[in-house]
Amino acid sequence: MSAQSPDKSVARIAGMFNDIAPHYDFLNHFLSLGFDYLWRRRLVRHIAKRKPQHILDVATGTGDLALLLQRKTNAAVTGIDIAGDMLFIAKKKASKLEKLCFMQAQAEALPFPDGSFDAVTVAFGVRNFENLRQGLAELRRVLKPGGALAVLELATPLPFPLKQLYRFYSSRLIPFFGRLISTHRTAYCYLPQSINAFPQREAFLSELEHTGFTTLNYCSFTGGVCCFYTANKK
Repeated sequence: MSAQSPDKSVARIAGMFNDIAPHYDFLNHFLSLGFDYLWRRRLVRHIAKRKPQHILDVATGTGDLALLLQRKTNAAVTGIDIAGDMLFIAKKKASKLEKLCFMQAQAEALPFPDGSFDAVTVAFGVRNFENLRQGLAELRRVLKPGGALAVLELATPLPFPLKQLYRFYSSRLIPFFGRLISTHRTAYCYLPQSINAFPQREAFLSELEHTGFTTLNYCSFTGGVCCFYTANKK
């Protein structure tokens, strides 16, 4: 039985991330125990092998992945997000990089022509799409033929007892520390809810296939806490 999906309206998600923007980077690294650095680097290595010239980073947040992509690939990178306060931080980080720009936009309605990018990336944001299939269709639309999609997303580990330990950590400790540090009452309760409701592993590959992506694959990191999905546009 799938978990009930939390409210993912654009207004609610944008407001929530705007509220936690000042504490977002610290909490990201703290609550992932620093593993998020390693996960992003794995994605960047995969994309760098494709030697892309233009990359779109969707749900870029405060820009950590976009900055890393630009520095490691020397491609022109565009980061988009629905939360203006997150983008304000991203722009400050990227103030000295000429081939990196950020803009406010929604994944389900990307403001780019068909076939604009060699690669599209999403790190820990695809589960926040208000309409998953529409968002994935837009990612595919703006990819060039032969372009690559790379997605990092949190998941629930499968083996015992890691699954049970992670559920306790995500349902009790993450909301506690998130509320304590960010002072936001619900943002870090939404996090485990959104993970549980998201189609994970083979189920997400099925969503990608339904949208028309090919060469589908995924692997798990850190005991299954994070999944790395890759696909191509034919």
